[in-house]
Amino acid sequence: MSAKIVILWPSTEMTGQMTEQDPRVPGLRHDTVNQLRELGVDVRLAEDEEEVVSTIPNADVYYSRIITPEALAEARALRWFQSSVAGMDGFWFPELRASDLNITNTRGIYSDVISDHLYGMILCFARGLHVFARLRRWEKTATPFIHLGHSTLGVVGLGGIGLAVAERGHTSGMRVVGVDPAPKGKPDYIEKIYPPEELHAMLAESDFIAICVPHTSETEHLIDAAAIDAMKDTAIILNVGRGKVISLGALTSTLQAGKLGGAGLDVFEQEPLPDDHPLWQMDNVILTPHVAGRSAFPYQEARRMELLVENMKRYLAGEDLVNVVDKERGYVV
Repeated sequence: MSAKIVILWPSTEMTGQMTEQDPRVPGLRHDTVNQLRELGVDVRLAEDEEEVVSTIPNADVYYSRIITPEALAEARALRWFQSSVAGMDGFWFPELRASDLNITNTRGIYSDVISDHLYGMILCFARGLHVFARLRRWEKTATPFIHLGHSTLGVVGLGGIGLAVAERGHTSGMRVVGVDPAPKGKPDYIEKIYPPEELHAMLAESDFIAICVPHTSETEHLIDAAAIDAMKDTAIILNVGRGKVISLGALTSTLQAGKLGGAGLDVFEQEPLPDDHPLWQMDNVILTPHVAGRSAFPYQEARRMELLVENMKRYLAGEDLVNVVDKERGYVV
């Protein structure tokens, strides 16, 4: 079986001229192109979306961050779209969902770094690290401490990231529970997995709540005023999933009213979070600018390229692809 793939890589990305580009990334990408060609794949690099639209009609594979309606309309021979990101929000348009296109994403390449980021927030709240860092003076009683061994961690979404978070919590002696619509078994380190309709029951027993779900029609504002009201007054909520999963207004109002122990947020309903937003001024809130998925290069880019090559080998062999997205749900099941 042969294949023609169109890859959207502007020349600035292939030559390392982008502001945040690591000099090793272009080399990784050139190596990937060579690997694909060694497999007998006809590789076409597109400079921009206009070039994608003109080259995609005869391609059966497309690799990019997203696929646009314009590109899909011209993709008469396309059979498989490999997204370079894990989240499908932002381009989940009706025509794509209705198509017979196989869609895969990069789920799994971020699990360790994102779970590390969230676990770092847990440690900050447990040990008061963020408080002492801001205080800049000798005051041992500036913050209460939380003993993780006496705490319950509730994880919303038990995909790769959620499971990694749960395992880290268990290692610290935390009791771990979770919510997931379609769990693939129950690991020993999770005491109980609740169905989505029992979300509030799980929230009510959790001291730390980790949001690790993608943004879909089912998860938008999953954490609304009612869900927040179900939490303990001392609960600490942490979000590394997607910003729109939490109602920013409801969370802000609750924190302003003095309920909840705190919040650690890497993603927001509105990004970037405005400089004058009240959350910036709250001592019991840790904010990071959507960087939980970042790591030192070239690790993640290497994982991304390895996944592309592995899936291409599977495609050529007629085997099942890795990370096939359920188009009804908008994520990998």
